[in-house]
Amino acid sequence: MATPVQSFQLDRNIFNQSLYDDVRNFWFEGVPSGASTAPFPVLQKWWGINRTDEEKKAFDDECRTKFGSALESIGPTKLGLPAFKSYEEDIEHSDLLSAPLLSDVKGAQKDDERKAADTMLSMIILLDQMPRQIYREPEELSLVYKYYDRLASSLVRSCMSLKPSPVDHEAWKGRPAYKTWIVMPLVHTEHVPTHMLQREKLAELRQECEAAKDEAALGYLERAEQASVEHLDPLKRFGRYPHRNECLGRKNSPEEDEFMKTAQTFGVKQSKKTSEQKDEL
Repeated sequence: MATPVQSFQLDRNIFNQSLYDDVRNFWFEGVPSGASTAPFPVLQKWWGINRTDEEKKAFDDECRTKFGSALESIGPTKLGLPAFKSYEEDIEHSDLLSAPLLSDVKGAQKDDERKAADTMLSMIILLDQMPRQIYREPEELSLVYKYYDRLASSLVRSCMSLKPSPVDHEAWKGRPAYKTWIVMPLVHTEHVPTHMLQREKLAELRQECEAAKDEAALGYLERAEQASVEHLDPLKRFGRYPHRNECLGRKNSPEEDEFMKTAQTFGVKQSKKTSEQKDEL
């Protein structure tokens, strides 16, 4: 029986400084120290660009081997979240939903603000990205969308409320290769106001890149902004992501059926769509 979130304790044999360092070192391997952008080979790894199915599977398998047990230790059979009612209610109770994870960020903040920022980044990558590498099959995706995404978005919102906020730490200023991952969970909600919050953070990041006259960072950020628009448009139109309907057992409306004939599916497998698409991350 799952332990209610308010009394859940992280397994310290798993959730410790070693895990947080391993997540960052693995995910950002190949990104030069102090860089604002990521080299193309790293982008290929993250987004599956021009990679064979075997190469993509090898990366997914590595994610599973390194971090699958960490995800399982906080999975729904271990950590019990209250039933989802609305995004508004989740936002109101974000501190509760993310409590076991938020406590580690707060603990790190007592030692050092940068340590807290790094801990938060590692947790967000673990919660938001690793499930998307490990649980790709249609029958597994509800675990990503209904469970791990709730943890990730709640953690981001809770960290935004901390003083000072690790979301806005100096280490991420003008560095879209990192900051875009921090706010990524906001895009993975089916909630327009939360998307608009992500757009606000991207706008702040753009100002930082412009102030630094970092053209490479601005080019990198432009791709993130375009991805944000690609996600927001169908959400405004339908109130949900049509590309998730099939794996979540939701029936398409006639308008969604028409939309899905040519729509971006962000790597989510569709029984009636076989075109090559970039991975949803």
